[in-house]
Amino acid sequence: MEKITKINQLPVKIFLLIIANDLLDTLAQLLMKKGLGLCDLSSVASYFQHLFNFSNPHIFLFWIGLGIYLSNFFLWMKVLSNTDLSVALPLASSSYILIPFAAVFFLHEFVKPIRWLGLVLIVFGIYFISKSKPSDLLTPSPDLPCQGEGINIGDTHE
Repeated sequence: MEKITKINQLPVKIFLLIIANDLLDTLAQLLMKKGLGLCDLSSVASYFQHLFNFSNPHIFLFWIGLGIYLSNFFLWMKVLSNTDLSVALPLASSSYILIPFAAVFFLHEFVKPIRWLGLVLIVFGIYFISKSKPSDLLTPSPDLPCQGEGINIGDTHE
């Protein structure tokens, strides 16, 4: 199977895997936050005391979230095995947008207007990256000294 190098070449199956990855990531983050919400994790000892205290019903939410998070890793490996990272990652960045919305609605968190502005900038960034060609991302800039000239780590100046 040939790797996908452009967003407009993305098959529906891979696109749906990326969307599933974002939705599962959002769910995992919500569950872990809700599960840890009532735990005092002010020291390393308290981590172990709370994380393995299964008499606390909320800690199960943390463990379910962690399980989803770990299984999501394998889903992401499937995406990366079929798609260039420069194509998949911008699309997967939508979890940065989904998580604040979910935190507001499910965890009743307050998100300041400046953060909403940041989310709008992320949306524009995803859009601009999705419209670029892979060659645009790989074209070296003549202004950068690391392209063979200028900086040489082996040089010593006395």
